[in-house]
Amino acid sequence: MREQSRVAIRHKSHRWLQLFISIVCMAMIANLQYGWTLFVNPLQAKFSWDRSAIQVAFTIFVVAETWLVPIEGYLEDLLGPKPLVVFGGLLVGAAWVMTRSSQACRCYIWRKRSAA
Repeated sequence: MREQSRVAIRHKSHRWLQLFISIVCMAMIANLQYGWTLFVNPLQAKFSWDRSAIQVAFTIFVVAETWLVPIEGYLEDLLGPKPLVVFGGLLVGAAWVMTRSSQACRCYIWRKRSAA
């Protein structure tokens, strides 16, 4: 009986750690949402894109971040967390490679560095 109570206490402490890490991760991703408005005007000025066309990227980000969570939960129940973390890491890596090869991003970052 005592062994079960120790396991239960240890399990509860992991819940708080998971909650804390989740809050930190959400705070990090929320900065992308709030900081997006800083990039709209420079992108519009540089490329003469319509503001609504620029906002499509932000809309896709918000939809992927929020509305896909039930599907992600289902896949985690089905496959477990490890394959999803590996897949997510591969997606992030692919996004970094695509961002690296993007001419628009490279010029924008280079201009900001040289202005500082």
